[in-house]
Amino acid sequence: MSKRSRALGTYGSFKPRSRLKTRLGKIIKALLLFFLVYQFFTVFIISSFSVRSSSMEPGILQGQRLLTAPIITGASLTLLNIRIPGFREPERGDLVLVRPGNAVDLPWYIVLADPVVRFITLQKKTIIPGINKNWNNQKAVKRIIGMPGDTVKMIDFKFLVKPLGETGFSPENNIILKKYTLSVPEELPFIGPSIPFSGNMNEVILSDNQYYVVNDNREVFYDSRFYGPVSRDNILGQVFLSYWPGVSFK
Repeated sequence: MSKRSRALGTYGSFKPRSRLKTRLGKIIKALLLFFLVYQFFTVFIISSFSVRSSSMEPGILQGQRLLTAPIITGASLTLLNIRIPGFREPERGDLVLVRPGNAVDLPWYIVLADPVVRFITLQKKTIIPGINKNWNNQKAVKRIIGMPGDTVKMIDFKFLVKPLGETGFSPENNIILKKYTLSVPEELPFIGPSIPFSGNMNEVILSDNQYYVVNDNREVFYDSRFYGPVSRDNILGQVFLSYWPGVSFK
């Protein structure tokens, strides 16, 4: 075989490999770009959330899928300690996605890697340990009852609110314009009246950066009655639409 033939044969054998590497490179770049756009969209504009508990029944059922909009109330970049402002501040009565007050702080590498795992598995897998257990919930749907400066208390599982600057308390259904239905349990006679689990709660005064968030199903105590008020940075977005089962605005 001549030198020219050997050279052509070598070039011909490497040409398909070069094309394959080029195609793989383009695919990887396209997937990376799509992932970055997807992450930007879900963090700052609209994200989907599946309700894992009965805490918001009867209005929102377990297993219901919701759309939340960080763009309405703003989004937080936890790792960079940056808040991107939204169109408005959270309001009393809003249905919001929050990071519970006792959520476990995650290592930075899990915070960065978990979105990749969720993206690759179409949101079916996560590397956050204990994500389905109450003690490690990173996100939950709650309703804002108290605003910064408010004083809140509870009688028979219904909240009374004294807004900042006012002298008297008003029932939550009088002061909140949005309509919602409560699930109120019967009083538990074996629990003392001075703690929230009895349906009664002493006054709580909220500071400048605190919001009191609670469940519509008052029998489920995993809300601000359990872990206290949440800060502004822990409000991740406003719930505005339920898209399964059925479609309804919230």
